[in-house]
Amino acid sequence: MKYQYKLLNYWNDQDDLYVNYTVENLETNEIANCIDYHNTSDIGCDYNTASEEVIENHLYRLIEKNNGLEFNMPKVSKLSPLLKYVYDRVCESESNMCHIDYNEWEELKEDYDFLDDDISTLNNEIKKYNLDDLITVDDGEYMICGYGCLQTMFNDDRDKGSDELER
Repeated sequence: MKYQYKLLNYWNDQDDLYVNYTVENLETNEIANCIDYHNTSDIGCDYNTASEEVIENHLYRLIEKNNGLEFNMPKVSKLSPLLKYVYDRVCESESNMCHIDYNEWEELKEDYDFLDDDISTLNNEIKKYNLDDLITVDDGEYMICGYGCLQTMFNDDRDKGSDELER
């Protein structure tokens, strides 16, 4: 066995089951921290009636099928500060979303020293990481919207004891 998986937690959001886990490459000792998701109807057991142990066993089988693909995912530590901010807000939100309206954007510029140029950088990252369906920018109602599956696109390689990571 080349990889060892550890389930950290999971949560259900309208029948989308998000799974936070780590995977260790046993040859290199590298660790990836990722979030995956599955529809509750696709996990191989009845989510509403199965025990926690049965659900977790089925989730392990699903994430083990990734076979190390997590190490090819972009690392959160390499993202721009604004994309990290949106990513963290999506991860922290009970709705698995981040909405930043135009007034909030002005406040973020003051509180976090973001600049209008950061929007250009974010747009470039949206293209680079193929996030068009997961982040919208300046849509007329919101300056930035991040959606649930955004959290499934990255390996969160940040030090869990750092000030940078607030989760």
